[in-house]
Amino acid sequence: MWRHGIHSFLELLRHRLPASLDHMLAFIYLAYSMMALLYETVPAFEDTWIECLGDLGRYRMAIEDDDIRDREVWTGVARHWYSKASDKAPTTGRLYHHLAILARPNALQQLFYYSKSLCVVIPFTSARESILTLFEPVLNSDNAQGQYRLPPLDMAFVRAHGLLFTNKNIEKFQPTVDEFLSLLDNQIGRVTRKFMEQGYHIAVANSVAMMGFAARDNVLTKELLPAKDTEAQMEVDTDESSPAMVSFRRAQALSNSTFEIVLKRIGDPNVLPFIHVTLVFMYTMARHQGTMAYLQDSFPKQLLSIMLNTLLSSYETHSVIEGDKFPLPEKDDVRPFPEDFAMRGLLWAEDYYPNDWFTNEKIDEEEKYHERASMTPQRKERILWLACRIASLGGIITYDGKSFAAYNNTMTTV
Repeated sequence: MWRHGIHSFLELLRHRLPASLDHMLAFIYLAYSMMALLYETVPAFEDTWIECLGDLGRYRMAIEDDDIRDREVWTGVARHWYSKASDKAPTTGRLYHHLAILARPNALQQLFYYSKSLCVVIPFTSARESILTLFEPVLNSDNAQGQYRLPPLDMAFVRAHGLLFTNKNIEKFQPTVDEFLSLLDNQIGRVTRKFMEQGYHIAVANSVAMMGFAARDNVLTKELLPAKDTEAQMEVDTDESSPAMVSFRRAQALSNSTFEIVLKRIGDPNVLPFIHVTLVFMYTMARHQGTMAYLQDSFPKQLLSIMLNTLLSSYETHSVIEGDKFPLPEKDDVRPFPEDFAMRGLLWAEDYYPNDWFTNEKIDEEEKYHERASMTPQRKERILWLACRIASLGGIITYDGKSFAAYNNTMTTV
């Protein structure tokens, strides 16, 4: 029905714009009301109706040129349905690709969604082409100061990832990274609570870049892909001079340097979501011993142990963080952090959450990314619990029941 009765007709009308505008609007409203009725009355195909409603909202948004408020309303409608769909199918990359398109002009959020669409269990491979619509204007220096205006930090960060992804003009990579790093500390201090969201967007993008945007020839991706995936069993060239390893080392340097600046902000609760995301990534990697040889030597473990000991000094329930069980809030109100929703479905966060962690029906779309005051102590506890789990696996930090320390007996790269 969608393919033949709605989509093909919408495309026909779209190619006749602007003459067909009135007909297209009338048809979108008709199709939208019909899909909404099906959503209410035929729940067996709920997932299909939800995505169709998102697609119709996106068409309506895309043809609105006159009224910017109308455009924003329909962007919100499409985002609502796609987010709802991604809650039901968190490992489907296609839905994050749609959300990336709707995230304009927020370049950090766009990069986060494009990265996520490639690094889930069911990746959306077409995103490798779509992501270039974000990178190309930023990489084109003639246009960088022109129509495509981004805040300086966003511009530098997206350009660094664009250079990594395209592997062109790579001589510009280090100067771009240096520019981003020089702006980062001031940005965190200036935007304060807003960095909570920006932080987990940056951390996820950096982690996906270290996995080569889920490329099959990446040393980390190979470890995480399911064993039944026969393509994943291809031999990965671990020679440090191979293109895949050179690219991995560049992404690793960007990720570690970013983490170092974040870790120096002792006492700043706004950097905790970034630290949480990074430790989830490292926890998963620590459980895949084959990858740790490539990660641990350059990881900023000394700075991490200082940050962890600061958090530990005001924490009392040591039995919780030292136990194997995922730390749950004392009250029954299970409310995932905003970055939990951001990590949900990613290859490297698959086994992290308890099975029923995201089943609280009372949390609506707006609330998902709302930061509550009670989340800061809970987040500190989760970070300390992750640190204890990582310490128990060895390789980065140690924990003796009283404090954390950097792990010194580094493994050599195989």
